[in-house]
Amino acid sequence: MVFIAWLPLLFVEDYLRNEKKNNRKLKLFGLAYLSFIVWNIAATWWVKNASFEGALLAFLANSLLMTGVFTIASGLRERLPGKYAFLYFPVLWTAFEYLHHDWDLSWPWLTLGNAAASMPELVQWYSFTGTTGGSWWILLVNIFFYRALRKRIANPELPVLKLIRLPLLIILVPSVLSLIQYMSYSPRSEQKIQLAIVQPNIDPYGMKFNAATLDEQLNVFFNLARSVCDSNTQWLLGPETALVGSMDEKRLEEYPRIQKIREFLKEYPRMNLLIGAETHRLYMPGEERSSTARPTRDPDVFYDSYNTALLINQGNISIYHKSKLVPGVEQMPFPWLFKHIESLAIDLGGATGTLGKQDDRSVFTSAGEAGKVAPAICYESVYGDFMQEYIRRGAGFIAVITNDGWWGDTPGYKQHLAFARLRAIESRRDVVRAANTGISAVINQRGDIIDSRPYWVPASLRAEINLNTQMTVFSLTGDVIGMASAWMSLFLIVYIRLIIPFSARGRKKNPA
Repeated sequence: MVFIAWLPLLFVEDYLRNEKKNNRKLKLFGLAYLSFIVWNIAATWWVKNASFEGALLAFLANSLLMTGVFTIASGLRERLPGKYAFLYFPVLWTAFEYLHHDWDLSWPWLTLGNAAASMPELVQWYSFTGTTGGSWWILLVNIFFYRALRKRIANPELPVLKLIRLPLLIILVPSVLSLIQYMSYSPRSEQKIQLAIVQPNIDPYGMKFNAATLDEQLNVFFNLARSVCDSNTQWLLGPETALVGSMDEKRLEEYPRIQKIREFLKEYPRMNLLIGAETHRLYMPGEERSSTARPTRDPDVFYDSYNTALLINQGNISIYHKSKLVPGVEQMPFPWLFKHIESLAIDLGGATGTLGKQDDRSVFTSAGEAGKVAPAICYESVYGDFMQEYIRRGAGFIAVITNDGWWGDTPGYKQHLAFARLRAIESRRDVVRAANTGISAVINQRGDIIDSRPYWVPASLRAEINLNTQMTVFSLTGDVIGMASAWMSLFLIVYIRLIIPFSARGRKKNPA
């Protein structure tokens, strides 16, 4: 369906563009906005389980952005008609996706290339292009089907198969080449490592953020871990915010929960524990603080709260702060404008308002030569280009720690799992997911789910995975297609807004 999903809107745009009425642009905007609202709600309606008001605002705002891109593309076709004017739309749309991944209202869920997440055998070429290549693929097929149907409507005698052979080839050629690559692919392995994953299944709306249950939650984690760990286990993964109740990062070793983890690790001397936690940092008077720091009860002392991944082994504790924060929950968009209403941030049980973050990707280096891992926290795993920064820093596999229980038993957690399959293909890394409520899984370098545990059950699993530090083309280059589309879009917009009017004024002053 995705290869023909744009046809109705493209035909509406074509019909209205040829109308002579003054309100045709307003009608196009209205119909496009309605279409995008339907898409947003149909694909991500489950967001309302976390916050109805937040979901409504997201649907309206995201649809407005999409409508703006579509109407600008229509305007370009009017102002710059030509043989290749149909390419303006995919250029602008992929530029929008690229830019939409890197600002305060970022929402990557509806990136068109994500549509192939459940069909990894057809998009092995994402290791060259990332999901932006998939977005171009989908849009081109839609456009060529649209052009074929226009010709058929204008001349019903034209043979259908001849008209649609080009879009069919655009679908089939990459798909067949991908299938060949999929069937012939051999995992890249520099070393095999033994790991275990714990899915504690703590209800985020109930027990999870109840301070009275912190020890009980940790015991659940230990019991599940012991059921799958042994002396050969090199990595143990726990989910996002498995350690709730914020801890001061300068005093981590003093907390009883950390001390209990230290005792647990004595049973498994080779083990590296990667686990999610809530942490904070205090800024004392006179100490330089971040832009996200908030005052404590003492007006001279500030603090940052973090959604954190911890690496705990026989050495020191390593820390990574989540960098891609969820708008409206972990980050108030445009804090320079909205910081004074930060208290209105959606409360999902943990820290609210704008959290602190780090600007660079950190990889965790194991003790005992068990490789390096990319510690992606929840939402971060949806960003393909962002994830490649971990790979360029030497990560041999990807760990996604997440808590997908906010949305209930809806398509949300299934989509999140599927997107991780694309990250495996783009980087040719094994991906392991530790999800609080599921689905915890192991994904190989082809994007196959080789083991998993079902949603909403306490569970654990162990697996052997491959470490790989070889770089794919996409890992080396990043999203060059998206970047190129952004620069091309900027040029087109400047051209029609500045260069064409300037040239027209020049012709009036100097008539031939």
